[in-house]
Amino acid sequence: MKFGNPYLLFLLILIPIFFIYIGIAEHRRKKSFNKFAETRFYNFFMQEFSIFHWNLKNILFILAIIFMILAVAKPRWGKEVQIVKKEGIDIVVCIDVSKSMDAADIQPSRIERAKDQISLFIDQLKGDRIALIAFAGKSFIQCPLTNDYDIAKLFLSLLDTESVQAYGTDIGGAIAEAITLFGEKNKHKIIIVVSDGEDLAQNALSISKEAAKQNAVIYTLGIGSPDGATIPITDENGNTVYAKDDEDNIILSKLDINTLSQIAKNGRGRFFPITPQQSEIYAILKNINSFEKNKFDSKEFVRYKEQYKFFVMIALILLLIESLIIVKKKIKFERNI
Repeated sequence: MKFGNPYLLFLLILIPIFFIYIGIAEHRRKKSFNKFAETRFYNFFMQEFSIFHWNLKNILFILAIIFMILAVAKPRWGKEVQIVKKEGIDIVVCIDVSKSMDAADIQPSRIERAKDQISLFIDQLKGDRIALIAFAGKSFIQCPLTNDYDIAKLFLSLLDTESVQAYGTDIGGAIAEAITLFGEKNKHKIIIVVSDGEDLAQNALSISKEAAKQNAVIYTLGIGSPDGATIPITDENGNTVYAKDDEDNIILSKLDINTLSQIAKNGRGRFFPITPQQSEIYAILKNINSFEKNKFDSKEFVRYKEQYKFFVMIALILLLIESLIIVKKKIKFERNI
């Protein structure tokens, strides 16, 4: 037998204390009576009561208390096996951390708005696993697949445009890296690319087609405005200036809707914009939830059945019997004429 609240068994210590209390109380009652009357009057008075019934009531009451204490301690026996199956969808989010993501056409900046939206997305997940890949000119795994959403959000918060030192934007490389995180048994390999769409490597279209052949579904989340914005950088003196091209012209970074839409089309997914006016993060979540869940590892839990009701029932029966026992005798007095 096991107990759910074994510490409550210490209440059983009260039982001998209760016996001692009854003995002391009976002794004091007899002593007090003898102060005002002779012993023979006490014996005559006690003839009206059945000592056997009195003791029986006390024993039944104490037994009821014992069973109630055992009940609240939650006795358990009899094993039962529960199998808990984990189901969900594996999702890899590829986040653009190139310098163009510092553009402030979406406040406070593209990268910060992207992180806010992904954090909101993670908050809506239930049982799914998520991974994070940061990319610029190269890609690296910021967080492997996990269903620990607090850890995922912690790694997300650490991302900025200094996370990847390689200059450029290689969306295709990020998609290829994402594919490596999925298992062979994945029914659907969900990839979300969060970027302004400036694919300097120009290989994303071909790689997205290859990813689709491997059962991947690619959603693109475009962040920025079609009108574009300058890219703030810090010069050698620590001053904020704006990025320029080789001809010394200030670069205007624009949201490339066409590229992101084509990547999503090749990857059998959809393109969703995050502009200053709208965000489609919930639309992506709705689309993803329509897919069949993957079965993750299942676990067996052995637990003991709760048996406290049995002890409560016995305690109530004992209290019922105790209440029906009459201590006072019926005394017949003889009248002498």
